[in-house]
Amino acid sequence: MKSLISVLILVITTVLLYFGWPVYQFFAFNLQKVPVLAPATPLPAGPLPYQADHAPGHATFATRAEAILNTVRAKSNAPGISAAVAHQGQIVWQGALGYADIATHTALTPEHQFRIGSTSKAVTATLMAKLMQTQGFQLDTPLSDSLTPLPNPAWRDITARHLASHSAGLPHYKGNEDLLGFYHSLSLSEQFDRVQDAVALFDEGPLRSAPGDAFYYSSYGTVLLSAVLAQHAQRPYLDLLQHHIFKPLGMTRSGAESVADKLATFYFNRRGQDAQYIPWRAVNLSHRLAGGGLISTPGDLVRLGSGYLDPSYLHTDVRAQIWTPQRLNHGEVNPQNYALGWRRHEYQPDNTPLFTYYNHGGVSRGSQSMLIVVPEHQLSVAVNINSKTKPFKTFGQASLLLADAYVRLTTQAQRDVPDNPISTTSSNASLPAQ
Repeated sequence: MKSLISVLILVITTVLLYFGWPVYQFFAFNLQKVPVLAPATPLPAGPLPYQADHAPGHATFATRAEAILNTVRAKSNAPGISAAVAHQGQIVWQGALGYADIATHTALTPEHQFRIGSTSKAVTATLMAKLMQTQGFQLDTPLSDSLTPLPNPAWRDITARHLASHSAGLPHYKGNEDLLGFYHSLSLSEQFDRVQDAVALFDEGPLRSAPGDAFYYSSYGTVLLSAVLAQHAQRPYLDLLQHHIFKPLGMTRSGAESVADKLATFYFNRRGQDAQYIPWRAVNLSHRLAGGGLISTPGDLVRLGSGYLDPSYLHTDVRAQIWTPQRLNHGEVNPQNYALGWRRHEYQPDNTPLFTYYNHGGVSRGSQSMLIVVPEHQLSVAVNINSKTKPFKTFGQASLLLADAYVRLTTQAQRDVPDNPISTTSSNASLPAQ
């Protein structure tokens, strides 16, 4: 009898540890409610490694960009920061400061890949735009007609427009009432090879509001959108990204984390509060691929942004639909000025309007991302770090600081040399593809 009891205790303990350990790690790494049970390491002593390239004629900007990276990295306490700037469709500067991996003293380079979190939503929105342009995809077709079988009858009136603008009424991770799905959002251990399979993690809960009635940010909404797009095109989501986005834009270092060949190590340091770093726990983000699970580099992200400035890639009328902030059923624009997979903002330093920009940031496990596009200056800027900060703007400001510096320098150059403001060679020079 004692042997049987011992075996039962062992089995129960094993089961509890198996299912409970991922939950403990979630509370440790994400909520910081319990200690992270792993040793922390400081950055290697000495100056941080720095690697950068710039196009001809951009040396002054390159100097300012390096200073910006140093400032933002120090404020965010990130192990490493990487950024890129593209003008008129060409990368004119890219740089990386700090470490991709602390234990091996591996310097961060522009080729290192990052988890881009919710910047994935801008990628998915771009896929939707391309299907609108090339395959007649309609924003306002209800799921009752565009997704079969329909996983949840309550979803019948939801449209792609609702899903892309976070007005479908679907929950975000914490609000998921599908208990199995909620557990998976904590454990992050299961592989999903098809976006359609990931929908099962949230297809049993009720809507938080009727479609179009309210704005409620939901990565699950973007996951559902990716399933709709895949069914419309009759191809897997990742294949569609490769065909419509990555290949034509030269984004050779973007995709699912499972195929990464130069992934940075991601770190926990209490959201930038510590200068001691713990490698982030192993996670599988395949269930949120379209809404927060892709990887990329700053160089690839500015190529995506530049695609929006090229009418031969994305027609201006389609771009206008994607970048128009959406109205809710009561007629008012949603509170985040959210369009379809992008946000629209005005940059007003010192209360002086400088430019309008479109952006999407991202927070992932041990990583943060920001991509902005400034159409009036034909500019695209992306920044990534391999840790997390709080508040997000401690890191996120880097993209605007880089854009501000570039706009002011080029504007000054045009005033100083009116006959030849910036040579064609300088502004259109391209760096080698990553």
